[in-house]
Amino acid sequence: MKDSMSKQTDTKHSRVARRRARVRADLLSAARQVFTTRGYQDATITEIVQVADIAMGTFYLHFRDKEELLVALAKDTLQVMREQVHAAIEQHANAPLVPLIIRTLLRTAYEQRDLVLLLCAGESHLLAHPHLLAGQQGLAEHFISALQEAASTGLLASYDSVLLAHLLVGMLMRAISWWVEQDEPGPEVMADHILFVLGLGLPSSLLTGTGHLAPPKTMAEN
Repeated sequence: MKDSMSKQTDTKHSRVARRRARVRADLLSAARQVFTTRGYQDATITEIVQVADIAMGTFYLHFRDKEELLVALAKDTLQVMREQVHAAIEQHANAPLVPLIIRTLLRTAYEQRDLVLLLCAGESHLLAHPHLLAGQQGLAEHFISALQEAASTGLLASYDSVLLAHLLVGMLMRAISWWVEQDEPGPEVMADHILFVLGLGLPSSLLTGTGHLAPPKTMAEN
């Protein structure tokens, strides 16, 4: 008898959890639609619940306000990016790791650039939200293992592999924000540019002041 009641309780809890997850997913989908079409500032919770076809009171069981909704959307997007990287690494186990991660992240971000626009065009303060900082840390961890392995063989000299990983993520975040104002170049060409800088670096004359680049003339010299 007790086992039967326990199973019934577990089944009920499972149904409630599934329904709660569906409602949350519906709210996130509706929010994304409304934010994209109306803009974050002009969007209202009333519009979001209408699109999601749920009661206003149900909204507040899941989210405090529309900012929390946007943070949840961004957090989910970062999680998708991490999952895509994991899948790519499993599928291409013998591929060079850093280019694989960069190309995968940029492809995924390009597909999600409507959210990038929302975050970077007026809501950039949310990038410092603890959940999103944790997401960026998660992206950095993909690079850290590869860089630490290189460091163990002496390839990175005395450079800090964790810092280098975060610098790579910073470069990627800046590349992604490029798409706020323009769609081109696409993710493959963007990855080529980043890998060029990482692989070949800038001309030494830009860093040392030597070479063929002459300093600009002053007014007195003209």
